[in-house]
Amino acid sequence: MAFAQSHIMAARRHQHSRLIIEVDEYSSNPTQAFTFYNINQGRFQPPHVQMVDPVPHDAPKPPGYTRFVCISDTHSRTDPIQMPYGDVLIHAGDFTELGLPSEVKKFNEWLGSLPYEYKIVIAGNHELTFDQEFMADLIKQDFYYFPSVSKLKPESYENVQSLLTNCIYLQDSEVTVRGFRIYGSPWQPWFYGWGFNLPRGQALLEKWNLIPDGIDILITHGPPLGFLDWVPKKMQRVGCVELLNTVQRRIQPRLHVFGHIHEGYGVMADGTTTYVNASVCTVNYQPLNPPIVIDLPTPRNT
Repeated sequence: MAFAQSHIMAARRHQHSRLIIEVDEYSSNPTQAFTFYNINQGRFQPPHVQMVDPVPHDAPKPPGYTRFVCISDTHSRTDPIQMPYGDVLIHAGDFTELGLPSEVKKFNEWLGSLPYEYKIVIAGNHELTFDQEFMADLIKQDFYYFPSVSKLKPESYENVQSLLTNCIYLQDSEVTVRGFRIYGSPWQPWFYGWGFNLPRGQALLEKWNLIPDGIDILITHGPPLGFLDWVPKKMQRVGCVELLNTVQRRIQPRLHVFGHIHEGYGVMADGTTTYVNASVCTVNYQPLNPPIVIDLPTPRNT
């Protein structure tokens, strides 16, 4: 009897144990990883994945649903954006050019003019002042890559997040809204020396390991491998392999919103998760891509 009971307890521990994601063997070369997994597993081809049409802005919201309005990479160019009706606004980062306090204040004022019940925002690589380690390194450099930022006095940006009074700001943290567990993280693979950069592999995986199980909506600034991460000019995939494996194998959220790669604007799905690259600005930094609307059934316990 004791033997059987121990097996039952072990089985329960295994059932509730967290799936461990390891660094992918192709982590450092996302284009090679994409090709390998496509040829050997058809991982990014129908019926595994498909393009999805976003909800038309004038479509009525189904009863019992929550309407999410997704945007990203607005880069201080919000004035011409036509914002549709919705319940929850999600902004996946790069809401400024450099993260200057004046830019953050202007963005916050714009948020305050919007009627959404909830507004959830994360930073991106352009929000330099939000990355405290980046700023500490920047002011030590002999040659300043970002003169207007490096000349800032520390007291003007030390608590720059506090300027965002009209939204819920997430940085490796979560919030529950309308019954949805939402987690936000600003990190992405190293990209030309901007903010929130980390090397591919273990460093990024450690950030993704912070994401709790059971998250319904994941917001990251950069895309996972193979989903709206193609850069035509360089003929390369640039998404994060570890983020892909974390999303598909462990988290399995209903919605994953990101931006960063302006050329990747659009919506895809893999049967479990809907992936949204919500970049408003084009590759030429023109705010021409409309916000993407996604309707999800509101959890019944709300």
